[in-house]
Amino acid sequence: MTQVLAIMIIFFVFLSIYFMIKIKNVAVRLTKSKELNNEENKFEKKYQFIRGLY
Repeated sequence: MTQVLAIMIIFFVFLSIYFMIKIKNVAVRLTKSKELNNEENKFEKKYQFIRGLY
């Protein structure tokens, strides 16, 4: 029983790390294209909640 719990905890930790890396990549894409192009970014409307994290 404790092995199942430990496996579930490890799974959720890796899953949360994966999603944090994915969000960070999208945030970097937003800022880089904004700096390079100085124009409206197509990701900005879809991922607008990320701007609140800074």
